[in-house]
Amino acid sequence: MKDYLPLEWQELPRYESAGLLKSTRRSAKEHGYKSALWFGIIRLKDHWLNNWSTHCPWGGLRKWMQRCRGVKIGKNVHWGTNIIVDYPYPNFVIVEDGASLSGNDYILTHSKPLKYHQACSESYVAPVIIHKHAWIALNVTILPGVEIGEGSIVSAGSVVSKDVPPFTVASGNPAKVVADIAPLIKDNYSSEEFEHLLAERKKKYKI
Repeated sequence: MKDYLPLEWQELPRYESAGLLKSTRRSAKEHGYKSALWFGIIRLKDHWLNNWSTHCPWGGLRKWMQRCRGVKIGKNVHWGTNIIVDYPYPNFVIVEDGASLSGNDYILTHSKPLKYHQACSESYVAPVIIHKHAWIALNVTILPGVEIGEGSIVSAGSVVSKDVPPFTVASGNPAKVVADIAPLIKDNYSSEEFEHLLAERKKKYKI
């Protein structure tokens, strides 16, 4: 996570219903824009880029459109169709080299509930990081503040609300670790590198 600061958890104001002009002005202020008009243009651009990228037949162009929105996408990433990235905060999504998103996936980086639910639900924005060579299968939803560990697999239809450790398989709603695949993929690394990665995993996730 340290490589991606200042992408840190941040508190957001609660959602309040308002007219178009008022809500645009308020959102512009939240995002640090002085001009509501300019912010509105940017939001409109991001909206269409997100929509166009979901149906574009070329993976490279899909990634290019998401990068234009601020999504950080590494090299040799497979980006399937119908992938929706958080509309207001796409810049909080990081996908590292060699990762694969199969399609029909939803990546959220913020939660902004009504004031009505302030006693039971936080309002915040937090980064989503998909690390190297992680495989996100079809119809996966990833919630704010989640890290998908290197070489891990998230099975189809899962809802990820907590970190997925490296070299594991996570499945379900909410997703839970169901298998350790480290012995099966260690040949992708040198012995020294792999032992270091396992030591880091054990230190952070106690496995």
